[in-house]
Amino acid sequence: MSQWGQFDCSGRVCTAAMAESQVPYPYDAATIASLKASLSEPRFATYLTKAAGNEHFAFALYLYNARLAKSFLFPLSVAEVTLRNAVDGVLRQLHGDEWHQDGDFRNNVLTPESLGALDKAMERARSNERGKVIAELTFDFWSNLFRNEYADLWRTKSNIAFPGLSHGQGRHEIQSLVREINRFRNRVAHHEPILDMNVPDIQSKIIKLVELRCEVTANWMRHHATVNIVMRSRPNLSGSAPVNLANRADPRFYVVSRTTSLIELCREEAQSCAAFVCVEDGQATAAFSHQQLSNYLTLKAFELDGLIDLNDHSIEDVLTDPAVGMGFRTLPADTSFFEAIKVLKEPKTRVVVAIDRDQGMPVGVMVRAHRRY
Repeated sequence: MSQWGQFDCSGRVCTAAMAESQVPYPYDAATIASLKASLSEPRFATYLTKAAGNEHFAFALYLYNARLAKSFLFPLSVAEVTLRNAVDGVLRQLHGDEWHQDGDFRNNVLTPESLGALDKAMERARSNERGKVIAELTFDFWSNLFRNEYADLWRTKSNIAFPGLSHGQGRHEIQSLVREINRFRNRVAHHEPILDMNVPDIQSKIIKLVELRCEVTANWMRHHATVNIVMRSRPNLSGSAPVNLANRADPRFYVVSRTTSLIELCREEAQSCAAFVCVEDGQATAAFSHQQLSNYLTLKAFELDGLIDLNDHSIEDVLTDPAVGMGFRTLPADTSFFEAIKVLKEPKTRVVVAIDRDQGMPVGVMVRAHRRY
């Protein structure tokens, strides 16, 4: 079980394992009072409400929120740098290397709001050098450049900045992504709670944005990101509660998308997982076991005379097997364990995915092949 999996709050002093340390932290009355004073009652109240008044569990949620926000810093930074470099490339084509000083761009393209943001960045940079100015521009500035007011700017340049866009897609698709990413980024930057946000959906949007610019960079970012690991460490308060699916589900699942290349499943984390869960728009849309993946690879290897390049196959290909599509079920994580077992024993079911009722995200899996329940 995850070190964040359970909390015994029946005693006078409650301890919870921290992310970076195995040493339990004691929460006595004086400690709780000091922490609440430092964090402020209104801020802590959000977590206290989520914890149904349990102060010890509220601190566990606070720490989890901090760890989750921290895990997003890397993918958010990659998305921001990738976005601004993509836009910079287009602006250089249209308005020259010194586009930030170009009169036509400043007077005829930028809105007053964006112009003000650009001027403030130039003031902070204390230089007219483009690179230094770009470093001072906020995600808001780059995000705003995809609003309707800038439709003309992107009419013929969207696919240049984002080669991964499909035919008929353009500025609007990028705006939809960057708008949501920017809102989330601002919450993280201002240390706001993200517990109730659909973070798997945000993660998928970040990956998609980078992927539209450069698939190699997106794969590199996905490989090194720790968001999935942290999401699976969300604390829960079990105590004497009835045994449910969340208590028994295996948290070692590996999140993929339909476009994920099968070569990525060679990663150590993927090989050691209990099952693979396909997440789209924050929802689990499919799940399959190592056995089902093996069956697919065996069939393809047979069709290709034993030669199969994993780079040429994706999760989408695996999901074309009707047995895989019909072999998974999702259940709320608070479903009784007895009811979950009955579903798992249904003839076609191979994987049951436990879904957090509040977040809508997967928190664990049960696989018929790998474990007896």
